[in-house]
Amino acid sequence: MNTDDTRLRDFLADTLALWRVDGAVEPGVAPVVATVRTTAGTIICIERPSDPELPLRWLVRSRAAARPRACASLVGLLNALRGALGVDRGSPVRIAPGPDEQ
Repeated sequence: MNTDDTRLRDFLADTLALWRVDGAVEPGVAPVVATVRTTAGTIICIERPSDPELPLRWLVRSRAAARPRACASLVGLLNALRGALGVDRGSPVRIAPGPDEQ
């Protein structure tokens, strides 16, 4: 069993909890690294590409998408997962200096 794949599945399970998505992350049969199943019936498969020469790390497949989304980074993977689950991005955090003291 690949330790990196286990860590990725744990991270995705924590992400679902953070996003308040009721679901589970399960291991898949190669090339699928993880299968995300929600109680709403959404199923998303995250797999490694068969060609190691490709400049991407994962493919995200869902029934709603016509074709898989290629992701080269963990941030891209999270964006694809959020889009497939319909999770709102929320408001961006803005950091600004406080008022000048006099």
